[in-house]
Amino acid sequence: MRLSTACQIWIAVFALPCAAAQTVTILTDNDYPPYSYEADGQAQGIYNDILRAASARLSGYRIQLRPVPWKRGLAEVESGRALALSPPYFRPHDRPFMQPYSVPMLTERVAVYCRAETMLRPRPNWPDDYLGLRIGNNAGFKPGGDAFWQRVAQGQIQLEEAANAHINLLKVIRGRLDCYLNDDLAIQLELARLQQEHLYSAGQLAKAVTVSEEQGYVGFTDRDGGRFPYKQDFLKQLNQALTEMKREGLIDGIVEHALQNARQQPESPSF
Repeated sequence: MRLSTACQIWIAVFALPCAAAQTVTILTDNDYPPYSYEADGQAQGIYNDILRAASARLSGYRIQLRPVPWKRGLAEVESGRALALSPPYFRPHDRPFMQPYSVPMLTERVAVYCRAETMLRPRPNWPDDYLGLRIGNNAGFKPGGDAFWQRVAQGQIQLEEAANAHINLLKVIRGRLDCYLNDDLAIQLELARLQQEHLYSAGQLAKAVTVSEEQGYVGFTDRDGGRFPYKQDFLKQLNQALTEMKREGLIDGIVEHALQNARQQPESPSF
């Protein structure tokens, strides 16, 4: 089939074929709300919204997101069967099979929110300023650092665990707990829902301290043996798109959009 004149000009000027964009599959965590999770068979969450927005800026590539259990995703990347996984933290020593990484997409923060009465005096030092307090945590997770868990084991901090942010925050609001420890954004989203349900009023809780920070990336396999010859060019374009989005405030806008949705949709799942 002869190429159209327009296509010949496009190839001559840009050295790019007039063909369909290359589909690039990125595996995504299917159980990490609000950042990355599966709902109705689709990849949802803030990181996936970021990657969809980045996909629209790529030349010659289209990102396809496939939610999988986290351990399966790691195994697929380690074997070289999958090109990339989102959103790992930067762990080059623990995961030598994962190189290179994209530029960071977002900074995640673990924070402590407390009742306003608990914060009548500042508590900037974690965890020593929280001795004697009752602190909530999501069952099955261990945020807060080694020093915090040592204080818990020694009985200096009383830890109570519940299934999710919804239950834990209601306990704090109702005075059954002094503070709650979790991902900062997950807390903000749940407080927005609780406020929409008239179960929380602004000012009842206060952010006490940021405990830790981590950044989420797209991690690529280095075990593919050339299976993905476009890897370096795709990564270069992805990094450029993410950098531009961050500079333009688009990533902050995606986070704010998630908060707005939480304020308008109290029926959304709790984290």
